[in-house]
Amino acid sequence: MSINGRDYGSAGGPSPEMHIETGRVGGSSKALNLGKVFGIMFIWLLVTAGLAFGFGYLFYNWLMSGGKSAENGLMAILVTSGISLIILTFIIQFFALKKGKGMIILSSLYVLCMGILCSSLVLFMPWYILGVALGITTAIFGVLSLIGFLARNVRPIAMIGFMIIIGAGITALITWLIILFTGISGQAVTFLWIVDFAMFAGMLLLIIVDLHNINKICERGEVSTNLTLYCALTLYSDFIYIFIKIAYYLALANGRK
Repeated sequence: MSINGRDYGSAGGPSPEMHIETGRVGGSSKALNLGKVFGIMFIWLLVTAGLAFGFGYLFYNWLMSGGKSAENGLMAILVTSGISLIILTFIIQFFALKKGKGMIILSSLYVLCMGILCSSLVLFMPWYILGVALGITTAIFGVLSLIGFLARNVRPIAMIGFMIIIGAGITALITWLIILFTGISGQAVTFLWIVDFAMFAGMLLLIIVDLHNINKICERGEVSTNLTLYCALTLYSDFIYIFIKIAYYLALANGRK
């Protein structure tokens, strides 16, 4: 089964792990492999931040001078970037275990599209909210990493995460249909917020599974360049997902105040 472009399989782990047959290595090799994965992820996050602020500045000037046509053009760019991310997510699955420079090109395009998409946060959210969101995201990601690295069996966590997400998705769909056909929206909207938080909690559980399985991959001998990029891209997308959700919640809370 696949969530967010990643196959968890019956054991709850990324599909590339299933193809690795080499034995476990010493702690220093594992630390080196993990260092590469997190190092690449950190570099990509810095690049994404630079792209987001750079494109945000350009888009802001464009909106100030372009009027309605600029708004439509910006929306088209953001939608195209989002669709491109979805397409790249599926294409990347086929290159993680292959040789060549395909993963380097695909991951670079992925980071570029993510930077363009994240420029919308810079445009429409106060900077102090983004700063607080980054701090909270880093703390959450650290806790999830600790749990993922220390856990011995993540199958129950994966199953609970899937059940929460599927249940929340079905509940959200039914609620939207009720709103559509009955016009009742007051309590239903509040209920949708609860469903959204539940789905976020389910995704956090699956991120623990990601971290656990990447830790296991790094224990199994030398990791190829493409597989290292795949693991880094998985954690990178996880971090961005948490950041966007936290920033969204903070912005809504700030708006209500």
